[in-house]
Amino acid sequence: MSGHLINSLTLQVLTGLQLGAIYALIALGLTLIFGTLGVVNFAHGALYLVAAYCAVFIANSLGFGWGVVLVPTILFAAGWIMERGLVRHFYTRPHTDQILVTFGLAIVVEEALKWGFGSNNIPYPAPAWGSGIVRLHDYLGFLEGFVVFPKWRLVLIGVSLAVIVALFALLRLTTFGLVIRAGMRDAGMLRFLGVNISQRFALVFGLGALIAGVAGVFGGPITQVSPEVGMHLLVPSFLVVVIGGMGSLEGALIAAMLLGMALSFSAQYSAVQQIIIYLVAVVVLLVRPRGLLGKKGVFE
Repeated sequence: MSGHLINSLTLQVLTGLQLGAIYALIALGLTLIFGTLGVVNFAHGALYLVAAYCAVFIANSLGFGWGVVLVPTILFAAGWIMERGLVRHFYTRPHTDQILVTFGLAIVVEEALKWGFGSNNIPYPAPAWGSGIVRLHDYLGFLEGFVVFPKWRLVLIGVSLAVIVALFALLRLTTFGLVIRAGMRDAGMLRFLGVNISQRFALVFGLGALIAGVAGVFGGPITQVSPEVGMHLLVPSFLVVVIGGMGSLEGALIAAMLLGMALSFSAQYSAVQQIIIYLVAVVVLLVRPRGLLGKKGVFE
């Protein structure tokens, strides 16, 4: 294999990981909320949008570090309020009702941001320590010549990996996660045992929003910040959830990486690049109608 081909493959894999990282962060929140609460939250893209706007103004006024701390906290509170004030009234309603009300909320948020800040893109540069390039050939001995990659995209991959590990640890290794997983199976039994499962489900919704907050802070410099970006990311992220299997966190991760790689390796065919991810979805769903790791009875 020639050195040029190895260099090209390495860059495409890294680009695929970076694209998959953004989709994974958004899709994890979607999947977490659906898997625990059974709610199809089409307003999740709007949460990312709110996070990106908050990150811009907090980073510009207080510094990027404060954005990392405050934006996920604000989004957690927003998610908790959204669940208590609106979404919990739709738990027993059909999924179509949930889609309509959350999609409507997303439209309201998008139009409100257009009204307040205009339709143009708002500059959101990466912080100075994350700007510039990484000389990959200095660290990867199998590369030949001068091979570089944007530093911030590597930061996004690292942050996404840390969030994924922390989320799985929370759900698999803590009492809170044990209760949530039990509530997913039989919420009525937990209520009978005296567990306030409604309060914990509100926390889960807030946690999903918090992850969208992290995605907005670290993904904003790459996706840019404009009122349409939330909807642009929501569609492929929801596709990730469907391909991975509704309610499956592991499936969402695999699907996010699959779509990221599909987009990266098809970049030279820009005219059909967006079509390819839908072709991937069609092929996967034809072979596995419930998605890669979907379970019988979920969203059927």
